[in-house]
Amino acid sequence: MNPDTYRTLYGPARPAPPRPRGTGLAVMAGVLWAIALLLLFLLAFLALWAEADAGPTDGFPLRWVPICLAVAAVPIALLRTPAVRRLTVPARALVTGLAVCAISVGLAVRAA
Repeated sequence: MNPDTYRTLYGPARPAPPRPRGTGLAVMAGVLWAIALLLLFLLAFLALWAEADAGPTDGFPLRWVPICLAVAAVPIALLRTPAVRRLTVPARALVTGLAVCAISVGLAVRAA
């Protein structure tokens, strides 16, 4: 008889290794953030191109500052709510990515 058999059968219970959770959520969050950041980059590029096409300007175009602050403030404000703070990290990234993606799509539709 194998000496490890008794220990394997009647020894202390060994819990199963934990399964990785949230991988699908993390991938979806990454895709949403990539789409949102790509749209925001393209909108910023088009805005700078339109400003350059309009002729010489005096300094930085200040009309884009409130929009940039609003886009940055939404995920920060969303992360500070108690309901989102109770979520797992991948779920938080998904929720904030969804909000930023909706904002960037809205800005893209408005600009088109």
